[in-house]
Amino acid sequence: MEITLGTFTKLDDGSFTGTLKTLNITAALTIVPTEKVSEHAPDHRVYAGQRTEVGAAWSQVAKSSGETTLNLKIGAPEFGPNWVRARLVKLERPTDEGITHIALWEPRDR
Repeated sequence: MEITLGTFTKLDDGSFTGTLKTLNITAALTIVPTEKVSEHAPDHRVYAGQRTEVGAAWSQVAKSSGETTLNLKIGAPEFGPNWVRARLVKLERPTDEGITHIALWEPRDR
């Protein structure tokens, strides 16, 4: 089961703005495309507030649909030593509020 952790709007410049929400945290985030400097470098950087970097994202094309998703990796002291990993996926159609994407988290056993 996947859980929605956030809602985002894609902007004309390819960046995304939105909010990540958990039981204890609500954070305004911006996901900004970057130039890849190496094969494993992220495609995007994730910022909170006034450009405080809190994570990164890598593009992935789904084999079945051909849709591009972003694999997010977000860290903050509130999360302890673990990273929050989620997928940013496009909605079939934008909501009335202009939301175009949602961040989905799938809990995994370790």
